[in-house]
Amino acid sequence: MIKIKKYPVIRYDKHEKESSSESMIYEYPLSLFVNEKHIATLLCTHEKLDALVWGFLRTQGIISDMNEVESFELDEKSGVVKIKLDANNDKQLRQLLPVGFNEESRADFFSKLVESLNCKAAEDNCLSIDVSKVYELMEENLSYSEAFKQTGGAHCVALSDGEKIVVICEDVARHNAMDKAIGEALMQNISLNDKIIFISGRVSFEMILKVARFGLPIVISKSAPTSLSIELAQKLNITLAGFVRGEKMKIYTCPYRIK
Repeated sequence: MIKIKKYPVIRYDKHEKESSSESMIYEYPLSLFVNEKHIATLLCTHEKLDALVWGFLRTQGIISDMNEVESFELDEKSGVVKIKLDANNDKQLRQLLPVGFNEESRADFFSKLVESLNCKAAEDNCLSIDVSKVYELMEENLSYSEAFKQTGGAHCVALSDGEKIVVICEDVARHNAMDKAIGEALMQNISLNDKIIFISGRVSFEMILKVARFGLPIVISKSAPTSLSIELAQKLNITLAGFVRGEKMKIYTCPYRIK
């Protein structure tokens, strides 16, 4: 399993130049075929590929559980995974953003999106976390990846029950790291509607969409959210916090879950 590769580099310090080598995160292309149809090529970190695929299938709505897959063939040497769905599975990849979306149609957009995803708002009293635990668990998440320490080019995503981390995964892409964490939870039969997700990178609209399927109530990031991620989190009653660095953070939606 390759996670890091070294490359020659020229370093500049002001006007001083020196030749050196640099450890870089390794990107691994993994092509997914579902019922013999190519649906995606994921550029990922070469580890926990099965979890990545299961998480991707689930977050894209292709499957609801693992029983819907009839066969699963992963060839790491060729970078290909072949999925055959159960004959009763008629789910299709859907277009999540309706045609003609604009600022004026925003309210209608969120309502239609939530309805199409068949997801419901997170429950009010399902989970809370102390501020000090937020800092502690984010630090644990950020300290997990040796690849990040050596290259600065990896992302980590962790699932927590509010006291400890129960799943943690890394990848070159934050979306892949999230899919891996969700896939691990799926494989271990861990529920998500009473968990907190810690993210090392920016929270995009798509990332809130991924967790929205599970009723996950709290999303916490080291970095910034986007405007649409804040609005969708508010719509789904999800607590969204960002810029968790040291002992500082910003909470954007539903702050009552952070004590």
